[in-house]
Amino acid sequence: MQINRVILPARFAYQEAGQRLREQTRISDVGEHIHRIELPEHQLHFYWHGTVDNNLYFLIEQEFQPKNPHCYTTPPIKLSPKSLVIDVGACEGLFGYRLLKEKHCQRVICFEPLRSMAALIQRGAEENGLDASMTVETLAVSDVSGPVKLVATDNPDACHIEPCNDGNQKADAQSIRLDEYIETNQLVLTERDLIKVDAEGTDLSVINGAAKTISKYHPQIAITTYHDDSHVQAISQRLRELNPNYHFRLKGFSHWTSKPRPVLLQASELKP
Repeated sequence: MQINRVILPARFAYQEAGQRLREQTRISDVGEHIHRIELPEHQLHFYWHGTVDNNLYFLIEQEFQPKNPHCYTTPPIKLSPKSLVIDVGACEGLFGYRLLKEKHCQRVICFEPLRSMAALIQRGAEENGLDASMTVETLAVSDVSGPVKLVATDNPDACHIEPCNDGNQKADAQSIRLDEYIETNQLVLTERDLIKVDAEGTDLSVINGAAKTISKYHPQIAITTYHDDSHVQAISQRLRELNPNYHFRLKGFSHWTSKPRPVLLQASELKP
């Protein structure tokens, strides 16, 4: 899949994405730059706040096409109908919707610091009949708990956080360490549970803020590694320190960044 998209001119992949988007979705403008994206084949829909273009197809594809390097749940990840999934950087919520709809897990906790997107995730969960199994937290996740600055772009999937180091800097979101959240909410994880991370560059900080959880419970990890040159080595090394029994898999390469980087790192101690 990736080789064809790198070798062929980018316009071919973009045009193909547009055609598939038209074939596989029904898109409605519901006002205030919000669109309802229906996926009839999967009996799901989600809300998108921002520009709708052909690139939206790639976001959908990564959920339903295992060959996409951004698909989080391919081997070695193994979920069960009783799994708990923690979704850090939930964006539009489709990842959690899919897992619950297809009964790959029992519960999903979504973290999305952008308030408008968190509200749309909740709205979609209710309309898809999944809200009883989905918790939406309007929080960022990092290695510190406290106020943070949201840095947003025109596309909701590119929002990231920065710490408020200046006392005069206005905070517009709160960040929490996963260790603190899990302890406060008295959650117990197992090796069948999953922490999925797409934190737009603060991915390593998420792992550091979950160090106690990972060392104690050994949950599965699926984490993006293309936001920073150092992340694939730093994140894999940190996970090895926290759980030497992890099996690792690297997926894909980011042909859209300044230089190619692995797209995704998966870790699980379950036997292949």
